[in-house]
Amino acid sequence: MLPDPTGIGRVCMYGQPRLGSDAFVRFMRMLSALALLVAIGGAVILTLQVNEEPQPPQVEFVSGYGPGLVLLESATSTGPDPFTAPVAVDLVIDQALLAYPPLRSDALETPHRLGSRADLLVAREFGWELVARRDIGGGRLPIDEIHSLAADLLGLDATIADVEDRNGDGFDDDGSFTLRAGDGSAVCVTLGSSRTLTKAQGRQIDVEDSAAANGLVWDPNGPCGTRTAPAEINRVKTGATPGVFGAARSGEVCDIGLLVSSLQSNPRAAEGWATVHGIPAGSISDYVSGLTPVVLLLDTAVTNFGWRNGEILPRQSVLQRGTSVLVDRRGRPVARCQSGSPLRPPQPLPATPAFQGDPWPGFSSALIDEIAAADHDVIEFVLVDIVTGEAIRRTPGIPGAQASLAGPIYVVEG
Repeated sequence: MLPDPTGIGRVCMYGQPRLGSDAFVRFMRMLSALALLVAIGGAVILTLQVNEEPQPPQVEFVSGYGPGLVLLESATSTGPDPFTAPVAVDLVIDQALLAYPPLRSDALETPHRLGSRADLLVAREFGWELVARRDIGGGRLPIDEIHSLAADLLGLDATIADVEDRNGDGFDDDGSFTLRAGDGSAVCVTLGSSRTLTKAQGRQIDVEDSAAANGLVWDPNGPCGTRTAPAEINRVKTGATPGVFGAARSGEVCDIGLLVSSLQSNPRAAEGWATVHGIPAGSISDYVSGLTPVVLLLDTAVTNFGWRNGEILPRQSVLQRGTSVLVDRRGRPVARCQSGSPLRPPQPLPATPAFQGDPWPGFSSALIDEIAAADHDVIEFVLVDIVTGEAIRRTPGIPGAQASLAGPIYVVEG
């Protein structure tokens, strides 16, 4: 029998008992050890902890849904390590949330680059372009430097706003200004605030040492001081969008052969699995051979199927970023690798959804995405290497597999 998805990871299903077949339990256990190997190099998520004044920390996601998500950081303190060494404006790219992954690794800067050289990259189609490299020092940016920064962003059709200099000292009075792109997204530049960078790798968040820093965030939610209501933040992407999925160049992230053999050894489970996807049970092997193993780089809403009382039943669920799935030729998630559970597109989330299960670090209902089928077959997936951040181009239907990278599931209460 196909297992109930709630038997894996941190999953709950409306207080009902957990059920699952022996075949899939063995399947899960065989992959667990391999999953740990891949999880070590999982996709990196950046969070920001913002403290204008000394106060209890409040973690905030740097979230984005377009090619313009960047974080420019300026630190003025000095010290012996990269976290306190002088940094003017270094570019931090959130690999897991970019719609377009960087293709030129030599142009990327580390989050805390030693020295005071400032690098500015601009998002182009399928990559980033280094457009400026200058020494600007720390502290507030002079207004002429602000306009120079805007000029560097002309490739994004950016305009500058909210710059005030009432005392005539040549600096922006409140340490913030807005750069707005033609697509409606905006860069909110803030100077003088203390921010602590937090990294999340897979399911583990490690808080780095604090350093006084300024930040520049390309935020689709609006200019400085403006936030979009959470209900408006959720977006639907298609499986053809570059950078929505990740992969491991050194090996596959899903054991397709084991999935097929497990289903073939359990005709009842195979029949239910095939029914979900509208195919004959005898065609499962051919169908699966055309699927592509990928890693979700977004917390993704799905309809997740499992067994109860001899019936295969849907559950509205949210898969954690870092979970490996199989996608069809239109980029739609159709199976969760660790459990083999079939997946379908989700139902719309309630306005105020309630969740069962323990939230993973950084989880927010405002950051849940849906990955819809592209309107045509994908000729080539553009994936993000979850270890290096480089782009991987992959033709759909990659056979063979070596490992599975899995994350927990949330089940949405209706």
